[in-house]
Amino acid sequence: MSHISLKTPEPARLAAFYTDMLGMTAEDGAGEERVRLGWGRGHYAVELSRGPQGLDHVAFEISTPEEQAKLEERLARAGLSFRRSEASAGRPPNEISILDPDENSIRFHGRVDRSGEFLAGLRPQRIQHIALSTPDVSRMLKFYVDVLGFRVSDIMGENEFVWLRSDHFHHSLALVQRDNQRGLDHFSFDIAGWGDFKTWCDHFARRRISVLWGPGRHGPGNNLFIMFRDSAGFLLEFSAEMELYWDDVSRVVPKQWELTGHSVSLWGPWPDFRQEAKTLSHAEQE
Repeated sequence: MSHISLKTPEPARLAAFYTDMLGMTAEDGAGEERVRLGWGRGHYAVELSRGPQGLDHVAFEISTPEEQAKLEERLARAGLSFRRSEASAGRPPNEISILDPDENSIRFHGRVDRSGEFLAGLRPQRIQHIALSTPDVSRMLKFYVDVLGFRVSDIMGENEFVWLRSDHFHHSLALVQRDNQRGLDHFSFDIAGWGDFKTWCDHFARRRISVLWGPGRHGPGNNLFIMFRDSAGFLLEFSAEMELYWDDVSRVVPKQWELTGHSVSLWGPWPDFRQEAKTLSHAEQE
């Protein structure tokens, strides 16, 4: 995953949360209408622009021109049009954009030259995955697998939750069944390991930021996690120790998980803000 772009009524105010709380830095040229934030030079992980609150787009970085050509061939075979952005300062190279079945804007671009992302300091290592709410997981799943080439890692219930990968990590995209919702569910950053969770939770406590869920360990992906909200209400996750796949070496069959709180979090049940999932789980058990 390359970056996430969010719409929010006050971009500069939300940017202050990411700089003060997460140690990110704003790119040169940031203003009241648009702010791009990252941890080094040459690439940003979060973009904030003025507008009604929600997801503007999510972007994925493609490793080689050959892989990008393959993607464009897949889109052409599926009869899907895409928009190619003109090269300009501040934009990733060779960027194309499409709409998924829920009309989320998905972008793909070539490799970005970057430096300084892993310098010392209290900050996440990278942006890691996004989860999208959808009223029709099956339709979205078919699009992301058959058209875009994502691979299924794990499934929970009858497609109530599906985790998909686009690289070695267990998931860079998750799909979440929500009968009346489309768009962003949450997005996640990697941190280094178990010891960092204590540091971050203490950091948030000093700033009166509540950890809403965790520390815990997801069943699908086997990753450690906490979840919290930023100052605008977007749901964020910190993650570590995610399972890795090597598809060029071995074939892995997706695991089918029961729709229970102790599947999505091995150490405990659903949190209060996942009431809809709790309801689905209880209904299956009755």
